[in-house]
Amino acid sequence: TIDQLCPSKLTKMRHAPPYGGSLGGFHQPAYGVPSGPGAQGVGTLQRGGGGFLGAPALGHPGGPGQAGGWQQQQRLSPGPPISLQTQTILPKRPSSYSGPQGPGIPQPQTIPGGTQVVVGTNGGRSMIDAAAAMTDTQSGGGGAALPTRSMTIRALNYKQPIESTVVDADVSREARNIFNRITMGESDTMSRLQLIRALIEDRTVCAFVLPGIDGRRLMEDEESYEAAHHFFNDVSRGRQRVRFQEFLANFRNTKVKHSNATELRAIFERLDMNRDNKISRHELLMCIKGDQSVFDFFLKDQVEHDGDEEELSQAVDEVYKAICGHSKYFDFADFVAYFRSIAKVEGCGLHQPIDRRQKRVLIIGPGFGAQMNPAQTQLVMQAGFQIHWVHHVPNPEEAEFLMLPHVSVIREAIDQVRPDLVMSGSKGGAYTVALWQMGYWRGPTVLINAHPSCTELPSDVPIVVTHGDQDPVYPRPRAELEAIVQTGSANMCFLYYSSTSGTLMSGHTPRVGDAHNMASLINFDTLPRLMESVLCPEGPELHMMRTWLDRLAPPRMEAERMLGYTPQKLRNFWVSPARKGSYGAADGDSEILFDVQPNSLEFRWVANAFRTSAKDPSTYGTVVRERWARMQLVRIQRIENQMQEDTGYQPYYNSVKHSLEAQGIEFVPGVHTRWLFHGSSAIDSIISNPIQGFQPLASGSQGEAVWGRGTYFARDAEYVAAGPFCGMPARDGTRRMLLCLATTGMSCAGDPSHHGILPIRKQPHRYNSSVDSLSSPEIFIIQHPGAAYPAYVITFLV
Repeated sequence: TIDQLCPSKLTKMRHAPPYGGSLGGFHQPAYGVPSGPGAQGVGTLQRGGGGFLGAPALGHPGGPGQAGGWQQQQRLSPGPPISLQTQTILPKRPSSYSGPQGPGIPQPQTIPGGTQVVVGTNGGRSMIDAAAAMTDTQSGGGGAALPTRSMTIRALNYKQPIESTVVDADVSREARNIFNRITMGESDTMSRLQLIRALIEDRTVCAFVLPGIDGRRLMEDEESYEAAHHFFNDVSRGRQRVRFQEFLANFRNTKVKHSNATELRAIFERLDMNRDNKISRHELLMCIKGDQSVFDFFLKDQVEHDGDEEELSQAVDEVYKAICGHSKYFDFADFVAYFRSIAKVEGCGLHQPIDRRQKRVLIIGPGFGAQMNPAQTQLVMQAGFQIHWVHHVPNPEEAEFLMLPHVSVIREAIDQVRPDLVMSGSKGGAYTVALWQMGYWRGPTVLINAHPSCTELPSDVPIVVTHGDQDPVYPRPRAELEAIVQTGSANMCFLYYSSTSGTLMSGHTPRVGDAHNMASLINFDTLPRLMESVLCPEGPELHMMRTWLDRLAPPRMEAERMLGYTPQKLRNFWVSPARKGSYGAADGDSEILFDVQPNSLEFRWVANAFRTSAKDPSTYGTVVRERWARMQLVRIQRIENQMQEDTGYQPYYNSVKHSLEAQGIEFVPGVHTRWLFHGSSAIDSIISNPIQGFQPLASGSQGEAVWGRGTYFARDAEYVAAGPFCGMPARDGTRRMLLCLATTGMSCAGDPSHHGILPIRKQPHRYNSSVDSLSSPEIFIIQHPGAAYPAYVITFLV
């Protein structure tokens, strides 16, 4: 359709009369001004469709007309003082043309697939040429429409559908299981009351229907209660009861993309020796001991299969309690709910792994730095993508430069390569902007250095813009760049901004932002990750944040996964009465610190998180990692403070979750929550007083807010220990720090000018936290006292 070929937001067209030839002239807001309309051409046996692409239908002859000229006013990119160049392109006039349908009648062109179309002319240039890859169309004067040469028409907006990996039978089986639990198997319809009751009493139902919500608090928490009613309303569509088929349809739409039920079903059937859909603690233990593949599925890299019997039994017990608590058995729905929750961070929703070998990348040569920045070129060439170059176009910032002919060269390269991604850097960004404005490219784009000609982004196009605050060639304020990115479609555009920290009292600047060459793109596989992110359907910003986890060392990743990324998962380790912490003691005792046994898996996971960090070297060069790995852990204490969780952390966790959902972002524990370390001389106050604990507006980096005001947390324990953050050692030489579960939400680059209020991400929603680097962050800054829950006190000996 015309809408596919010429996106309406980039090219505005005039429509032809219903019969006869096409109007001359077209207006492109960036590059052209309208010419005079040509009169109707000699009638063709067609009906004009959209004025330019005719469908083969019978029409009436139009009167003879004259071809209009096309006047082009060239817009040049800002840079050195260059005068604007105006050029008039007049149509060529051949001596004559006569075709099978009579003189002056355009000939039908066959597009693969058998459809015949006739391309009309618009004052010397076909409108199709502005939106599809085709050869030049000529037009003569005197009303004679000319033949069109062979062409290829295709849409330029590449959006690939996401294929489900779930078998319908498994989805239907899961849905039936949940539905029967809701209705107690008594009927084939479900009422609102039955749903509410099941959400409160059956945590498996709640995990499937309202993931992330604690059903036990449904009647106490207004937002959770509303969510339950919204779900029923969505499924019932005004009816009093919901049939299973209606429930199944909704279940497929909302759950299929999160499920790997086929694989889980195969594992579950190995466990279910009695074929009764019930797995006891003993069955789980026997199967894990006797089946190596089941052992690998549950406990690989945690304990030895042939190791200590007691240790293996304890590990199985931990898994069993995590799946079903203290129930006598679990079923398939419990099993899927548990593994879906812990696997969510590794891949779900729109997150799909990108196979670089299958992705074609077209790089615009001028400005990319093949000679001036060879390390960047080498990194891209070795990243695994199929790389294609356009070198034979000149510097677009030359004096009296005519953009149009050279943009057409890049357009032809796009047609030949059919890239998944177009990338440019520096002065090459002027070509990228021209491709957008002329409608020649509407696919994923990476723009290294925000070229001055880039003042807005096209709609419905995934784009990454990178820039550094030390760029002397294109100095642009951060606020201006953030405003530009917001002109693109929500969640499809990402500003990778490399900023400079504030200065410490010692005069040292911990981190300096990128100059024009953007050195940070070369470190930590950053540029290839940005290229992947713009190809990911979930959006480049969320995908880039997800890759931060990939920078962690495997033992750290495993430790975090087993500890869990949600307050609900964390509470599974609590041992206080009814797992209520300070609320649990009948005599009013407010004990909140509980020792973690050194021989337990929980101790091992916390210790691994403490001793290991990232695969990448630290920017701050704190401690030799081999030495840190041998650091002596004296004691680990679990903090069980329900008051702090209920009044501080859980409400903030819920508010961030709802804020992201309102922005069209799936809340992903492990991406929007993080395990982080915090050092303070006021640990006792933090863990006992939810109000006087973390105080973001009074916090900084030991009074120096190098990334803005807020409470500072570190990815690595070694960073906390190396600085003065833990206070003075105790008499025995020991020191303490906190391991916290923080809700970081969406993070932006930190800035010394941040004074407790972060930039707008999507009106009216702001970013939830800031970081020292968008490549591989080591420092997180939060602005809300409830954004972090202190989970463990770690005592160590330096």
